Amino acid sequence: MKLHPLCWPLLVLGTLAHAEVPGEGVEFSHKDWDLVCLRTGTCVAMGYSPGDSLDGISVALSRDAGPGTPFTGNLLFADQIEEPPTEPVSLVLDGELIDTAKQHGPKDYWLDEYASRRLVNALAGSTEIRFVDARGRAWPLSGAGATAALLKMDELQERIGTPTAAVRRGDDEELVPGPRPVSPPVTYPPLVDTRPEDAQLADDPALRRALGAALSAHQPCPDLHARPLQIERLDEHRLLVSTQCSANSYNTATGFWVAEDRPPYLASLVTEAGTRFDRLRANIGSWQMQSPRGDCMKRSFWTWDGTRFVLTYRAGYVRCRGFKDGAWAVPSYVN
Repeated sequence: MKLHPLCWPLLVLGTLAHAEVPGEGVEFSHKDWDLVCLRTGTCVAMGYSPGDSLDGISVALSRDAGPGTPFTGNLLFADQIEEPPTEPVSLVLDGELIDTAKQHGPKDYWLDEYASRRLVNALAGSTEIRFVDARGRAWPLSGAGATAALLKMDELQERIGTPTAAVRRGDDEELVPGPRPVSPPVTYPPLVDTRPEDAQLADDPALRRALGAALSAHQPCPDLHARPLQIERLDEHRLLVSTQCSANSYNTATGFWVAEDRPPYLASLVTEAGTRFDRLRANIGSWQMQSPRGDCMKRSFWTWDGTRFVLTYRAGYVRCRGFKDGAWAVPSYVN
């Protein structure tokens, strides 16, 4: 199961009465654990082996919003492990064998509701957590940061003080709100065909000046004046202009702007780290590796709504821990 991951600083974790997930979603990280929540209230907490090893494991604990919803656990072994684990693979807590993980693939497992809950309970304490295969090989799971991530999940799902809370339990399960509705998908009008004369605008220095004016220190494009411009028409008076912004041995980052089709070419930046424009779907995609090993990737998509490109997907934080493209494909924003 490939679920997938702005790294927030640790917030003060108090009992906030109404801390529902904001519309843009939440990405949160502390020590060896991360948390991602969609605006619907579905959350995934993801933990890793201790330290920065590239041959460990990662566990994802998912829970939907709403009263009575259980945890679902998934276990993934890093691609850097030379040999896959030998069946069966068991969850062991403080030396006690709790349950056997169910196999999806050679390095991909899931935990049933009982094992997932026992794991959550263990993470809230100081239990030694390991996954052990039939040959006795053991892979530890770090508990550092787990309480912060799970408490944040409880807070955002408004279940602190309820029986299904991961950390601070109580009695009032009826007060837990259900999931928020899914937003309608972004629709886009047909794009106007690109005209032969549009390409000639790439030679106008005023267009590059307009593109440069739309950049910032946080969104630079160092190759703007050294690379050719590509131009696609969006509608009767707006263009999509793109050019390579930077490149290294494992990534090429392309800048995309929406600009007027006549001077002064008023322009707005969509992203300085895009990958390609899909004209058929009217969207810009970005998938950018964060490591030369290829073990972590950020993904975003923006769709043209007839006025501007709006964010429709973001998986913005993934740890580089030896998993191809990152352990879990968990977006914090989907529309």
